Amino acid sequence: MDYKYISADNHLDLIWTPRNVWQDRVASRWKDAAPRVVETDRGTFWEWEHKLQLPAADGRDNAMCRQRTFGKRGVETPEGSLPPSDPALLLAHMDLAHIYACVIYGNTRKWAIADPELLRECYRAYNDFLLELASHAPERLIVLPVLPTQFPEACVSELRRVAELGAKGVEFSLHDVGVPIYEPAWEPVWEAAEETGLAICCHIGDKAGAPYPPNLYGASKAHFTCAPMGSVFRGLAQIIFCGALERHPGLRVSFGECNVGWLPYFVEWMDRQERERPPDPTAALSLRPSEYFARQITVSFEEDVVGARLIGEPWAHLAESAIWGADYPHNAVTWPNPEPVMERMFGGADPAVKRKAVFERSAAFFRLKTPAPAL
Repeated sequence: MDYKYISADNHLDLIWTPRNVWQDRVASRWKDAAPRVVETDRGTFWEWEHKLQLPAADGRDNAMCRQRTFGKRGVETPEGSLPPSDPALLLAHMDLAHIYACVIYGNTRKWAIADPELLRECYRAYNDFLLELASHAPERLIVLPVLPTQFPEACVSELRRVAELGAKGVEFSLHDVGVPIYEPAWEPVWEAAEETGLAICCHIGDKAGAPYPPNLYGASKAHFTCAPMGSVFRGLAQIIFCGALERHPGLRVSFGECNVGWLPYFVEWMDRQERERPPDPTAALSLRPSEYFARQITVSFEEDVVGARLIGEPWAHLAESAIWGADYPHNAVTWPNPEPVMERMFGGADPAVKRKAVFERSAAFFRLKTPAPAL
């Protein structure tokens, strides 16, 4: 197989998660309230804390879900299968698009669980499942265990635990943090991430349990239009200006599915704030924000013609930070055949610029052992 790409943004949504993930792994005292799949008159659903929550494909609705996601793209899947969580099918689907490795974000919407002890137990059990999935192909399936960011004090021990089990990065939900990420409470997490070498990965989204706006009066389209920028720009600025990257030059942070065409202005704007505003006595910076951005941060894009054409421009602040992601299985443009969108984004570009953005930069950032890309 000739591999052309590394995807920095794949997904394993709750709908494709096997029904036994929590019931097989949580302590016995939590089984009754922990997530489970149930059949109802309305279809197959996930339930936790005795309330119906979200649809599931692990049941009688499986065929419909597979057709809606995979069949309509001409990709046949076995009866009853859950492709994003089946390692053999997942690797086969990656091969269809000539993707060597992928960074997998799990249930990015998280779980709106009221009991804090149950919530922490669900994070631990879920992370064990994710690491079991990654173990089938450790250099190809970069599955991200999820830190319980509602509880800063619990994140350090979980980060170190999953590091010992072989994780290459962790997902850090900006939307669920118990305190803002510029607070000193997070300093032990940054220190542990630097010591273990795990990348901190943040994805666009919303707070656990937050409903999407209704598809009325343009509210839904406006929400998703703003999602790439609006859900991460504050965290991106805060991680730089709080001095975490200054104090921890080995700390690496990635922002998933944000796209990058908007970043040249934003990075310039951060530099202006550092240049014109009074020094912060609690977070002195020895570099410009743009320099930390280039040194320690990556941002993924999937279908961003504007951003892709800016990557090779030295003034655009993207040359060291932009990485491509397929957004599998969400995006029908980038999977199973990314070639047309690649031509739109990189047609006529320097092949070296494209190669770094779609393969080499992710391999280096996530410290992967890879074959040479077939570009």
